[in-house]
This record gives sequence, structure tokens and C-alpha cells, in this order.
Amino acid sequence: MADIASNLETLRAFVREEIVPRAAQWDAEEQVPAEHVQRLADAGLFAQTVAQDAGGAGRSTLHTVRTVAEVARGCAVSARLVVDANFGAVGMLDRFGNTKLREHWLPRLRAGRSLVSIAMTEPDAGSAVGDLTTTATLDDDEIILHGVKRWITGAGERELSVVLARFGGIPGSAGIGAVLVPWDAPGFRIGRREPTMGLRGLREGELHFEGCRVPAENLLAGPGAFGRLMAAYNGQRVGAAAVSLGIGRGALAVALDYARERRQFGRPIGEFQAIQLLLADMAIQLDAAELLIERAAASVGREGFPERYAASVAKTFAAEAGIFAANTALQVLGGNGYSRNWPVERMVRDARMFTIGGGTTQMQRLGIAQALLAERQEA
Repeated sequence: MADIASNLETLRAFVREEIVPRAAQWDAEEQVPAEHVQRLADAGLFAQTVAQDAGGAGRSTLHTVRTVAEVARGCAVSARLVVDANFGAVGMLDRFGNTKLREHWLPRLRAGRSLVSIAMTEPDAGSAVGDLTTTATLDDDEIILHGVKRWITGAGERELSVVLARFGGIPGSAGIGAVLVPWDAPGFRIGRREPTMGLRGLREGELHFEGCRVPAENLLAGPGAFGRLMAAYNGQRVGAAAVSLGIGRGALAVALDYARERRQFGRPIGEFQAIQLLLADMAIQLDAAELLIERAAASVGREGFPERYAASVAKTFAAEAGIFAANTALQVLGGNGYSRNWPVERMVRDARMFTIGGGTTQMQRLGIAQALLAERQEA
């Protein structure tokens, strides 16, 4: 395995040579080939945040989100694969899984032989995670799951999921725990695919648990662990913010090249102040987003996860900055920006996801405000 991910300059060349030329094709075909997923793993991009003694690279969250942003400059779908292979479900498995689960799955995830998704959202429970209705029941040496999950990334293309479910009929968030479910478990099936506006190379779809049975040792966290599970999800939020940043950086790079080369009225359009102001506003927004992401990544505490407030601020600002940069780049390119022959059109569609997925910007703002009010009360 060539550990390309250890050096950002080397990674940038890898993205330019191996990812950028293929990104439009993956978008058009709405599928990323298995060999590309393996190529990402072979480059050292998976399980970077997992400790070396557990089969990972043992890198910091800060370095890992920087690699995510670099990949996202060329292809947001590839960057999302990197996020999912380092944060969210991987973090839950790494921190909460028993020795047997960790020793079996984490090296496989690092090598790209397995991919894991997080199964949280349901038809009637999105932002209201405490309203989940999927149930998990202990039955001797097995756990039995019933329910449906929706908007699960990688549905039909991965090997296992970390499933958030309700235990013992306990109401509210207090009843939520997590179970690791391999997709070959009896009683499990893949449902319909959800066609999407952007990030088309990733399948979004339904998972059905119809008396699905897994060994009791697959329990990651029982009821009462909701707070710890959501803390683990903070890493996913920071990773998503890094994808938004990378999309924006990629859009700015296209806009800059175009402004230098495109001529109107006898000179490059980059010499017109109207264009210069657009470019400057893109850079300002993206620089601010980068600093917020790095602050969040550096806030990792003893549990190994970023702090919630910093993660929410970073995700909210970066998601909106990514959309702004992609839309502004399209404006700089004019008609060419609207064409699918140029990458900016795809960037606009891809960027739009990140104010929704992983917690909407409205929910993030509510959490930010609640944290501020609680801090004032303590003072």
C-alpha cells in the first residue's frame, strides 16, 4: 500500500491524475467502480483516524480532514467515501466495538475490503433522532432488529452498517443504542434507491430489517449511550464540512483559470473589477471555512471526537461557503458554467447536499444557540 495520504502534495498529484479525469463519468453513470474505491484505500485514505495497533494509520483528525478537502477539490463523491471510511460509523466501531469486532473489521476497512455505513435516518425520523422506531431486542445470544432506514449512503454497495435502534421500548433518546449489522445477516434486505440531484456516484437508499438477527456481541452501545453516539457523529460533521470546503476550493480554481484565459472586450475577464470582486468573496468565505474546520478538527477530546459546538459551527459555515463558491464560480464562467462539459455544474449540485445531510444547517444553528445560552446560564 502506497501511503499517498501521508503527504498532501503527493495526494494533490494523485487527485489530479487519478480522480479529476474520471469524476464527470462517475457522475453521469451514477456509480463509482469498485476499482476506484480500492484505489482510494490503497492510497492510504481509509481508516486514517484508527489507531495503528487496530489496523489503522493512527493519524490525527486534523490531517484526515485535510486529505478529505484535497480529494473533494476533484471529486466530492470520492471525498464522501473517504469521510465514511474515517468518521461516523468507523469512529463508533473503533471506540465502542469489542476487541473481536475491531480486530475483524477495522483492518478490512483500512484495506478497502469492506465499507461501512451509518444507518440513522428513518421515513419519519430525520433530524429528530430521538424519535427512531427501529427496534433492537436481545434474545439470548442474538439481537433481533425490526424497522426501516432511509437515505442510507452506500445502500447496496457496502458490507455492513452501524444501526441506531431503540432498545426495550424506552422512549426518547434514552432508549437509543447501536448495533453493527453485516449485510449478509438473515432478515436484512436492501430497499429502493433514492435518485439524487448531486453526489450521484453514491447510492442513497433504504435498508429493511425484518426480524434481522445478529450475534449479541455485535452490540456497540446499549440504551443510554445516545450522547456518546452523537459525540462520535461530530467527526462525520467535520468531515462533511471538509468536503464542502474542497468543492469550494475546486470551484475557485476553475474560476481563476477561466478568469485568466477567457477574453472579452479585448482583455482577460479577470481584469474586470466585477469579476475580481466575485473571486475575492469566494476566497474570503473559503479561508474562513478552512479555519473553522481546522479549529473543530483540533478540538478532539479524550473520547477521540471533535467538540460539538466547534463541529456545528464549522459544518454550517463551510456548507454554505461551498454552495456560495460553486454558484459564484458558475457565474464567472457564464454559459460555460451551466454546461455539463465543465465541472462547475456538477460542483453546484454536489455542494447543495451539505446544508441538509448530517444535520441541516437549521438544526446546527439551534444547537449552537442552545450551547451559547447554556454557557451564559452557567456564567
